[in-house]
Amino acid sequence: MDKLEKWRGYVPDEELETYRKGGFANRIGIGKRPALVNIDTTHMFVDPSYSFCGAAMPELISALDRITALFRKLNLPVYYSRRDDRSLPAYRGAWNLKLAKPDDVEFVADPKADEWPASYGPQLGDRVIMKNKPSAFFGTMLADFLRYDEVDTVIMVGISTSGCVRASAVDAFSHNFRIVLVEEACGDRSAQAHKANLFDLDMKFADVESLDDICEELQKKFG
Repeated sequence: MDKLEKWRGYVPDEELETYRKGGFANRIGIGKRPALVNIDTTHMFVDPSYSFCGAAMPELISALDRITALFRKLNLPVYYSRRDDRSLPAYRGAWNLKLAKPDDVEFVADPKADEWPASYGPQLGDRVIMKNKPSAFFGTMLADFLRYDEVDTVIMVGISTSGCVRASAVDAFSHNFRIVLVEEACGDRSAQAHKANLFDLDMKFADVESLDDICEELQKKFG
């Protein structure tokens, strides 16, 4: 399906034509070796009892369960990112300026906040990237680890689409990885921001594909 047609009705026709004129929206596709990169789907961002999470997202959890199980079945690498230590102001950096309560207990000292639900969380042999900025690539060894694993394609899932997922996807593109976002496995506290950022990423930096289509392609190529 033409990527531009996929977004018709959400984006005005005249705006879509500017992307067509610029030659955007080509499909990147999955390359020779994909890795699953899960951005920040810890309790802090999927459990509504935490202030950083919006409403419950059962569809997101189900999609994370399914794509993670498939990667394990196919023996393909799985990576996770999560927040690093934020107990000191210097560790939080500019977050101190943007957040109303940067030293709140749940933000700096709640161990469960940075754990994952067991159904899709890390297992022995998975790689966990600790970060204190939006992108999982900024100031980390993620790109080096992916290249060591001979990965050329990042299948990205996580939270939030408009924040850490977007930042990580753009940085992955800047490192010349192929980027595929699993639409149902990305989430945001704002539905509007979620949709707008998926559209923009699909046009310029990544493929935004359905869970069914990605699973089918992975099975065909690596099953």
